[in-house]
Amino acid sequence: MTYLEVLSFKQIGFLTPFIQIIIICGLITLAVITQRKEYKETGKTYGRYPWRVSTFLSSLYEEIIFRGFILFGLFLFLNPILSIIISSVLFGLWHFKNSKWQTKRETIHQVLYAGLIFGPIASIVTLWAGTIWLAVIIHYIHNLLSEVYRKINL
Repeated sequence: MTYLEVLSFKQIGFLTPFIQIIIICGLITLAVITQRKEYKETGKTYGRYPWRVSTFLSSLYEEIIFRGFILFGLFLFLNPILSIIISSVLFGLWHFKNSKWQTKRETIHQVLYAGLIFGPIASIVTLWAGTIWLAVIIHYIHNLLSEVYRKINL
């Protein structure tokens, strides 16, 4: 499988490429709307950091980097299990960047959760689907639900 194939939209069950694109565009729009609302109320998005584009594009670029390039790059040289483990650990470590606006405990939780739970799930979904786009959709939904959960528990 080539990088072009991994980054291409493919039919996944009833999810045609068109439906996947519509879902992703809808989720980006929903993220922008919710973050704009919070920004107007608090001056911050997701209660942590100032407004910026990466907050609603992170699901997209993280899946392209960690599942599209790293996972499939490793998959060319290593077995699937080792590829999943390495790309997931790197994905978890990537979340140390959030230590600038989170507590140490929140950051450690996020690093462990991303590396040990979400990363492997997204990797398995990507390998199963043969494309990153289902993982992008799941990642967006996950981030939006995490934000709703955080707000409920504040």
